[in-house]
Amino acid sequence: MKGLLKKQFIFSLMITALSINLAAESFRVSKVHIASINQDTNFETTVKLGINDGLGIELPADQTFIEGLELKMDIPESVAYWMDSVACSVYANVNPNPKSSQIDYSGTRAYVSTLPGKLSWVLQIPIKKENSIKSNKYTTKVDSVVQPKNNFIFIRLQPVMKGVPEETSNAIIPITIKPILTNKGMLDLSLTSADKNTQNCSVFIDDTIADISSSGKVMLDTGIHNISIISEAYRNEVRTVRIDQAKITKLTVEMKSIEPTLLITAPEGTKILLDDQPCTEIGSEFQISEGDHKLKFSIGDYEIYRTITAIKGKTYKANFSLDLDISEE
Repeated sequence: MKGLLKKQFIFSLMITALSINLAAESFRVSKVHIASINQDTNFETTVKLGINDGLGIELPADQTFIEGLELKMDIPESVAYWMDSVACSVYANVNPNPKSSQIDYSGTRAYVSTLPGKLSWVLQIPIKKENSIKSNKYTTKVDSVVQPKNNFIFIRLQPVMKGVPEETSNAIIPITIKPILTNKGMLDLSLTSADKNTQNCSVFIDDTIADISSSGKVMLDTGIHNISIISEAYRNEVRTVRIDQAKITKLTVEMKSIEPTLLITAPEGTKILLDDQPCTEIGSEFQISEGDHKLKFSIGDYEIYRTITAIKGKTYKANFSLDLDISEE
């Protein structure tokens, strides 16, 4: 009974100490492990920490799709039995930048909690104010946003209870780290035109006008989206794109002039006159002026004439073919 009371007393003192609103502090760890993560949807990595070790988690320079970090700790029985004997602290602004050869640091503790008396614990750390991370009975969410400094977040384990067995103080805790990704992707839209002037185009995504930045990039929910580009100087263009989680979908749309165009197809050896001038642009669309145009096709002694009245925004197709129809009666 005395041993139990002593343990509860020490535990009470430890909780009081950890509840203090900590300012910048200096501390030393036994060893520092470095884990680098990326924005891949399947990425995860595992490191093994001793009770007095530190972990420097290096995020990529581009954190567009990362809302936070998830740390899953496999707690040994010797630590789980001595519940609340080990504390986990999170630092956002640790100095200097974490590296394996450095054991002395300073920083402000953004979060601290003792490890629970169970064999697994999941800690989720938001790094952006706008995030969809929510606590539940299986996870613990850090209440404050922990913004990385120089792309690093620092995790520290430390003993906070005296009198624990050597097996507990020498325990190794595997920590599996993976990024928490937003359920969004990015559309990278590029508009091109022959005159290289697409400034006056309006972009609608799912019938809502989109605020496309100068970079042409916009974050969208995952799934299928309809893209419409409207302009008085070009023909309207419509596309359908699929946006995947934490991926960039590139879409290039060539804006075509509002002037009418003509596409001519004809058998080899056909002579073609457009407005009484030889036409050699066969099989590819080309621009014509508004108004009436005369077409003449001839092959051998066979000739045929047609007239086109061209208006803006229209494409005309002229297909000249010779056909032989055989029937049986």
